[in-house]
Amino acid sequence: MREREMPRLSDQLARRRLFYPSPIPVAPSLLVVDVPAGSRGGSLCLGRYYPIIIETEAERDELEAFLDAPRAVLTAPDLLDHRRSSLRAENILISRYEPPEFGWPWMSVCRWPDRFVASARLEGMEMARGCYTLEAFEDEHALDDHQAELVGSLAQRQELSLRMISPGLIHAPGHA
Repeated sequence: MREREMPRLSDQLARRRLFYPSPIPVAPSLLVVDVPAGSRGGSLCLGRYYPIIIETEAERDELEAFLDAPRAVLTAPDLLDHRRSSLRAENILISRYEPPEFGWPWMSVCRWPDRFVASARLEGMEMARGCYTLEAFEDEHALDDHQAELVGSLAQRQELSLRMISPGLIHAPGHA
């Protein structure tokens, strides 16, 4: 088969995908793939979505090139999935991603500092890029409930200092 005739993930498995921009500068962006019906399964978010965590513009460009590359065999779009995060954090960061278009899921991404990652590994948990957990929700209320439950669970285990960061405040004049 000639290269021109070879399938591309962007024409097949990742044909329907949507970019979710970072809600704040220190959080990653997401590319969420709506996997075609014949390839869906229980390991996907909500049984159909494959979210990909993107930390930089260079990674976004690299991922798009990967999706557009002709290939003899279709494969999972897992280019960044096992790449270690280049971001470091001392605090837990829980980010909320509203769907940029109607009909797509609401997403919650949690970035865990190294001290929590080590504990999670001992419990057998696997994290995307070595430090992220993520969940998808059909609506805003389910996301709100999940994030409130997560904060409540963390508060039971240790003393928490919470800071709510609104994307609108980051870009407001006079704030740094």
